[in-house]
Amino acid sequence: MSAPRVFGPIRQLATFAGVAANQGRRPTTEDLSIVDDGAVAVDDKGQIVWVGAARNLPASVGALGARIDSLWLPALVECHTHFLFAGSRARDFALRAIGQSYADVAKSGGGILSTVRSTREASDATLESLGKQRLAAFAAKGTAVVEGKTGYALSWEHELRCLETLQRLDGTHGVRVISTFLPAHAVPPEYRGRKDDYVEELCTRWIPDVGRRKLARFADVFVEAGYFDLSDAKRIAAAAKAAGLGLKVHADQFHDSGATQLAVELGAVSVDHGDHAAPSAVAALAKSETVAVLLPGASLYAGTPFPPARKFLDAGAVVALSTDFNPGTSPTTNLPLMTTLGCTQLKMTVAESLAAVTYAAAKALGVADQFGSLQAGKTFTVASFDVSNVEEIPARFGEVEAKLVR
Repeated sequence: MSAPRVFGPIRQLATFAGVAANQGRRPTTEDLSIVDDGAVAVDDKGQIVWVGAARNLPASVGALGARIDSLWLPALVECHTHFLFAGSRARDFALRAIGQSYADVAKSGGGILSTVRSTREASDATLESLGKQRLAAFAAKGTAVVEGKTGYALSWEHELRCLETLQRLDGTHGVRVISTFLPAHAVPPEYRGRKDDYVEELCTRWIPDVGRRKLARFADVFVEAGYFDLSDAKRIAAAAKAAGLGLKVHADQFHDSGATQLAVELGAVSVDHGDHAAPSAVAALAKSETVAVLLPGASLYAGTPFPPARKFLDAGAVVALSTDFNPGTSPTTNLPLMTTLGCTQLKMTVAESLAAVTYAAAKALGVADQFGSLQAGKTFTVASFDVSNVEEIPARFGEVEAKLVR
């Protein structure tokens, strides 16, 4: 085994060790574990073997190198995206701008099914090229882990094609891609008026096949009026568990459907949106290991109420933030901007917003043992920002760039 690589002295190193120690609950500025003139030692497998103040670096580990004049923190983690799609939804935006609702737009031929048409028509090369472009944009903002959902194909042939494309994209621009299977995003045209038949197909054929092929880590379901209900979610959750897939749930985005409570009961790794979650559901979430993934970009873009982050945080829930990158309601890859919205619109502190795009987001993907904090034994993946301190990241309204170091 070769000697560790030593990075440092680093002007400022935020390890987030305190956030990890508290498993993401109630993060404070102190939990960011900021070290001035820090250092990190990494073995030849890319694992951190030592981290701390440069002055305390053991001679047995190695020697310091050139000074690094930047802020280092754990690479950002993007835990909820729909980044693999083709086509534009600018028409949807224009219709909402004259007062049509999300449901109205869908009924008039827009919405998810319009993206389904474009995605099915796109070639493999086009989808892969679009995916690479979007991962490059995430990486430029310091994001090294990106969850990618299917759900814009909605036929077995095309959903399979998307899963295989996501696998090929893993590692592009140094970004790890974690796949989520979301055929329960909308009922496809071929099953119009036959939702139960579609759910049966998902549960008896598609999800088991994805599990056997190990094409995804999670299954997901969009619980909302006009899409899928609690009964559908229970069936999909059971099929996912039998197939060895973890569970995520789109819940309570436009209405209180009871999906947040159900997601907790089903042991989902995350419940996403939660804008209208009932107080009892928030309390249940706080007592569980399920992460509340909040998506303020979707609220900003669609003009809907922002999720009640303070209710989740004050109750003791683990809260993550995500772009919800998708063509219709949040077409942005700017994860630092979500920390700005977290502070200004969701009334989160700087520490809470930064913990939400690092450790909490990693927990929402089941990879907090590898990512989300800079600690011995974890994967060495750093976002290097040319800013004076951590407060500048949310303060700059998304106008920050970062270099991934790994």
